[in-house]
Amino acid sequence: MTPVHDHDVGIERTPEQLGAELACHDLIHAFAHHIDRGAATEAINLFTDDAELGNAEQVVTGRDEITRALAAREADASRRTCHQVTNIMFQQTGPDTARAHSLLCLFVLDGQQEPTIRAISKLDDQFARDSAGQWRFSRRLATLLAGAR
Repeated sequence: MTPVHDHDVGIERTPEQLGAELACHDLIHAFAHHIDRGAATEAINLFTDDAELGNAEQVVTGRDEITRALAAREADASRRTCHQVTNIMFQQTGPDTARAHSLLCLFVLDGQQEPTIRAISKLDDQFARDSAGQWRFSRRLATLLAGAR
């Protein structure tokens, strides 16, 4: 498998490379979907057993710690959000590993004001394919670029 690098943009990829990219894009969007519909704990299935999830303030490791973090977010039922992920740049780094960088625009929906972007973050994701052929997050780190949580 030939890794796809930034300098390879515009070069046709193999069906296997396109499949890996699509699977990882699905993970990125599924994570946002689970958070936005108030079912954050369902996102745990998107992670490897030893995955890391975090930001500049805190990184949690392993499914148990990630589940606790997702449960805390889910418990905050009054916080309604819309996560819009854009500019996904994907790179397959090996037959069973990949990474992606993207931007996240966070809208907080309070029903009283026009929706505006509350924050812009950079997402740095790493992925691993398991023995069953399923891609999952092995690392997901967010860096706040502007705004506030």
